Formats: sequence, structure tokens, C-alpha cells
Amino acid sequence: MKPLQFILTAVLLGSMMLTGCQSGGFRDWTETGSAQAFATSLGPVTRTESTAESRDAVQQLRTYTDTAGCTVYMGRIQPQGAACEGQTAAQYVLTGAEGTVRSYSAETGQWSVTPLENKMSLGKGMYFVRTDQSEAVLVTPLTYTGRENGMIEYLPDYDGALSIQKTSDGYTLSLSVAALPGNSYSDYLALCADSFLIDWDDPDVVARWTNYRFTDSNRWCYDGYYYTAPSDYYPSGENYFHPLPAAYIAAKMARDTGEPASRALGLAMIDIMREQQNEYGFIPSQAGSGWLNRDYDIDPGYFDTRFNTSFWQANIDAAETFGVSEWLDATIKYADFLMGFAADHHFSFGSAADEGWLVEDYWHENGKGKTTHCSLNHHAAEAVFLYRLTNATGDGQYAAFADRLVRGIELTAGLWPMEDNNLYYAYLPDGTMMTGDYPYLTYNDLLDLQSLYVQRHGSESEAIASLIRTKLAWINANGVTGYNQSPTV
Repeated sequence: MKPLQFILTAVLLGSMMLTGCQSGGFRDWTETGSAQAFATSLGPVTRTESTAESRDAVQQLRTYTDTAGCTVYMGRIQPQGAACEGQTAAQYVLTGAEGTVRSYSAETGQWSVTPLENKMSLGKGMYFVRTDQSEAVLVTPLTYTGRENGMIEYLPDYDGALSIQKTSDGYTLSLSVAALPGNSYSDYLALCADSFLIDWDDPDVVARWTNYRFTDSNRWCYDGYYYTAPSDYYPSGENYFHPLPAAYIAAKMARDTGEPASRALGLAMIDIMREQQNEYGFIPSQAGSGWLNRDYDIDPGYFDTRFNTSFWQANIDAAETFGVSEWLDATIKYADFLMGFAADHHFSFGSAADEGWLVEDYWHENGKGKTTHCSLNHHAAEAVFLYRLTNATGDGQYAAFADRLVRGIELTAGLWPMEDNNLYYAYLPDGTMMTGDYPYLTYNDLLDLQSLYVQRHGSESEAIASLIRTKLAWINANGVTGYNQSPTV
């Protein structure tokens, strides 16, 4: 037996034989597809899709297996009729004489580290289980029902659980689903390796994993990334989540050099999210935004420049951090769309010989929407993305386009500072300014933009430097923390 084994019913996934019948009665596993999903600097990653049935439910299973000994499991269980009974969704075996189980509480802000024992029962949560030989990251099954506009509603009464049983040579970890009502599904996530996944002795790494949680505002489902829906999104309700193109945690993981857990989980999630790219080149925001609809007549399924730019920048991170260069083709498709969009949807400043643009934030392909504002953080992030794409591909057209966006900031630099040294959030279609800037997001964007501008031109943009100084004065005066102390690019 390998140090780590995922137990299902007579199906071969990668090089790991899944034997036995210990998955709650699921039988007749059928592999529906298996192929290399992408390649990293460590080697190829294989993606395999399978399905199976129990007496009253069907399960979908997706695995990502790499050559470094890591396997990501994404699963979904759905009733086949009006309901299904509670059952074991999956089991994982870790060999080892002793170990710990970790979890983080957002309510207390504290980590819990408990020695592994026999017959442990743990409720809803994200758990990190390590023996002296292996490690696993598990998100217990969480149950949802679909709503309109791609939204989902979380059903907390149907949370799954994790149980741990000591064996003669290790520990069996079992994920179980509750009895589910019809028109619902329960999704789980696991990462397993026959080696260690996270450096728990590094305070910076531990700090990151306090935020890398999929049981609170961020959720990972079988079909992608979701985030707590703002109250103004529609449809709305308690425990509603909307599909988020930015895939916040996956995007952050793509920057975690040398972290096996971030590499395996983040890349698998980005691979799924990339499938949502439409024929234009962007990932639509499916949920309805009340304020965008009221102010600009923009319907669900719109283009959000920030969400998309953040996600496609994560594809550049994946290339630079983990060697997944093949994703740059789809990233270029987005960049080409972004530049075409910007050419048609911008505010112009300066003369024709020295023109600068501020690009609108939102758009819908149905053509109903009105001209939207340009927020400084969206705009700066777009320029950062385009500079970075030139660095990644060697194609200078993207940096040249970014220069025009920077020129738009320079020609409007006097409009952005407020009397208290905060920056205005956005430039409105009527030429006035909108308040409401984030505490430090725009500052971080400007810091990165300045760094890339210097790389390209050899000296700073004084306008960007002035905005950075202004925003930093406000940050310091208001006791804001968490902002970047240096550029991240």
C-alpha cells in the first residue's frame, strides 16, 4: 500500500490503484475522461473525470495528479430522486504512527492543533491532517441548491463531516455527506500527498493559510469558485453565493513559490476557472448587480474589468511561479479582447499626439448598458496586467497599450486627490469624481504599476509617484494596515 491512498471501487486514477468498497455504497465507477491537463516545471498534471452511483445518489469525481506525489480530489454528490440518505463520500488512508489535525477559526482568529486520536468526529470545516509521513487538506462536504443568474444558496442544515479512525498502520479519514433533499448537491475538496504539503514552521505561510479558507466567504464547488453575494446582488437571500471570476484564493496561491499545497490546489482551480472563458475572451459575471443595473442598465452576465484582469494575471503568475506557460494563449485572448474593449470604451485626454485613456469598468454584450465610470484600481490593474504580459511573452504591443493607460492617469493626476489625502474612487461619465476608494487596494495597484513603469522606461512616472505619496499619507493618518510595503511584481 502506498503511504496515501484514496479508496473507491475498482478504478485506476493515475498511478494510484483505488481498491475496496468503502465509499458509502457507491459502485460501478466509470471513467469518463483522462488526459494531461497542463504541464508544470515539475512535470505534467493529469486530470481524470469519473462518475459512480449508490442506491439513491450519483457522485462526480475529478482528480488532478502530478508527478510530485500530490493529488487533488473534487467531488459532488446529488440525490437521484426526491432525497438521498447520508453516506460516506470518500475515504483517504494516511500511514504514520502519530500526527496532528489543524483547523482555523475565523470567529476566534486562532488555530487549533490537536493530536490525532482514534475515532475523532469533526463537523463542518477545513482541516489539515499530518502524520509523520503524509499530509492531507480536506474541506468537508457543503450543500447547496442552485438559484438564478448562476447564484447558489448554501444549506447549512446539511453540512457534511470528517471522521478519523486509527488503523494498525495509520489513519483513515472519511468524508461523509448528510441526508440530502432533492434539487441539492454536496461538494467536497481534498488534497493528499505522501509527503508534507505546508511549512507550518514558517509564520508567513501560516498567515496565508488563515486566509485560504473555503468554508466562510470563499467557497470552492465542483464547477468553480464562489464568494458571498453582496446584499445588492440578485437574486438575494441569506447564505447566497455568486460565481466569482477573480477566484481570489486560487489567484493568490499562484504566487506561492515553493508551496506544494498552493501549487496543487491553486493550479487545479485555475484550470477549472479557465473553462468559463467565453468566445470574447473574458469570464462573465453571472449574478445580477443591483447598482450596475440601476445606474447603467447592465444586466447579469456582464464584463467586470477588475475580476477578469485579476484572474488572467494569475495565469501569468502560474507561468512564472510554476512553469505553466501553455495558459498564456488564453491569457493573450483576454488581453486582445481587453484592448479592443478599451479602444471602444474609454475617456480621452490630451492631444492626438499625446493621448491618454481612462477605460470604463463594465460592459455587457447585449448592448443595453450605458457608459460606465473608470475606477482607478481597475484601470491601474489593467496596465499592470498588460506590462506583465509583455514581460511574459516578449510581445511589445501590450506594454505600448499600457503606456496609453498610464498616460491617462498622468493627464488626470490632479483630479484624483481629495482634501484629506484619500483618492477618489472613480471618474464618472459626466466628468465628476466618485468617492469610496478602498483602504489600500488602489495603493497596492499603483505601487506595482510604478515598478513596471520603471522597468520599461528607466525612471518613475512623477504623476504615479505623487498619487502613491498622497494615498500613503492618508493610510498613515488613518491607521490602515495590511498594505504592501513594496511592489509584488
